[in-house]
Amino acid sequence: MLETLYAKTFLILGGQLVVTWLSTILMLGWFRRLYYAKTAWVDGETTLDGQLDIDLDWEFVKPYFWALLVLDVVVFFALLNYRDNMTIGLPLFTLWSVLTGFELALCLVSVDENLGGKVLALTALITLAAGLIGAQSGIDFSFLRGGLFSALLLLIGFGLIRIFFSIPRWIQRLGAFAGVIVFTGYLLFDFNRLSKASAIAAADTWPTAMRLAISIYLDIINLFLDLLDLLSKH
Repeated sequence: MLETLYAKTFLILGGQLVVTWLSTILMLGWFRRLYYAKTAWVDGETTLDGQLDIDLDWEFVKPYFWALLVLDVVVFFALLNYRDNMTIGLPLFTLWSVLTGFELALCLVSVDENLGGKVLALTALITLAAGLIGAQSGIDFSFLRGGLFSALLLLIGFGLIRIFFSIPRWIQRLGAFAGVIVFTGYLLFDFNRLSKASAIAAADTWPTAMRLAISIYLDIINLFLDLLDLLSKH
């Protein structure tokens, strides 16, 4: 069952995406319980379609968010260091997936957590299409490497500017749309890498699967975040 690189990669990737989804759902559920318990830093309102939209006191949450973000970065770099060691790397990947789920929950609440289902469906459709094209079309997408990396650097710079300066919403949406294009391109590139690696017997190892799973996981999470930013009203 796990004799191919595809099987190994999708086992790791699928498991971590499930962990992320569960931790996101649990965090959102916790916020809702705090709301019903009338916790001071959790507020909310009922939307026109009857759904509860949670709102947090971000001055209270901000220190915890930054601590979570720092911990996330530390765990991520530890994962990169131990990704070829499954005994250490897999638990680190799982911990990172849990932390990412918590961060996704905070991102959803900051926008509108009720958008989550729609964004998740779009992310899944784009990922499936990119996976089929990248792995089965026979096109060599390695030519995308340089352009995608340059575009990624621009997106990172744009994100830093957003932190320190007020930017009109239409420009933010334009940046989010660019992010969707870039990470869709990365999905094509990484699924193509998986396809090419699967044809090399020496590459059919768990460390190779781990490396590919981490790359595709990052593509999917960033695609989700950019779609959320693009579709949100705030």
